[in-house]
Amino acid sequence: MSDMFRLDGKVAVVIGGAGGIGELIAAGLAKQGAKVAIASRNMQKLEEVAHRIQSESESEVVAFQVDVTDEQSVAQLAERVVSRFETVDILVNSQGVNLKRPAAEFPVDDWDLMFGVNVKGIMLTCREFGKVMIGKEKGKIINLSSVRGIRATLWGGNEAYCATKGAVDMITRTLAAEWAPHKINVNAIAPSLIYTELAARTLQDPERLQRYLANVPLKRVGQPKDVVGVCVFLASDASDFITGQILYVDGGLTAVA
Repeated sequence: MSDMFRLDGKVAVVIGGAGGIGELIAAGLAKQGAKVAIASRNMQKLEEVAHRIQSESESEVVAFQVDVTDEQSVAQLAERVVSRFETVDILVNSQGVNLKRPAAEFPVDDWDLMFGVNVKGIMLTCREFGKVMIGKEKGKIINLSSVRGIRATLWGGNEAYCATKGAVDMITRTLAAEWAPHKINVNAIAPSLIYTELAARTLQDPERLQRYLANVPLKRVGQPKDVVGVCVFLASDASDFITGQILYVDGGLTAVA
């Protein structure tokens, strides 16, 4: 039982691993023994992160550049990762953008950008790495969604973000059903407000923060480790009978609000 959450011998790919929650997830998987490929557009930052994670763990960590909105780029990433590690066992989609715009004035270019990264990007990475997992008849895919995939928010500007996360949830459920015969588990993690740089506006506004916490039974903001722990669980053998689920890491918000 003590080894249930270990990932020794596994190869994990973390898209969006150059910073934020993605970087911490990559570090968490590496500490559990996985070899980790991190990928995003910023190669300089990726290499810095890869070096830091490898120095803090005994696992191999390699940086790869990718544009998740570009079909050829994603296909090449899958080829390069398999060439380096021979296989892929775990895919984590942690990429995403959030542009807040008033719904009555939402620029189409911003809408297309968000759907390109948040939805098309996940479709492409799941498709390309899914081929590898179908070939070996086993795999774990973990998509980063949000409570905003099932709950709207009183704060404006989130029409596109909520819509993209709703799409991520349905991609997750659909792939879980379609790929179950290949023993591929597909799940999503849906956090509420997590203490990151992106959450600074809410966290620095006491009135706004209190309005938010009023609907959170545990009365606190989530910490990155709260997401990392769930991701390690979903990547490990401990979750082999769990698929098609959206796990809400939200302090109870979706239970009551």
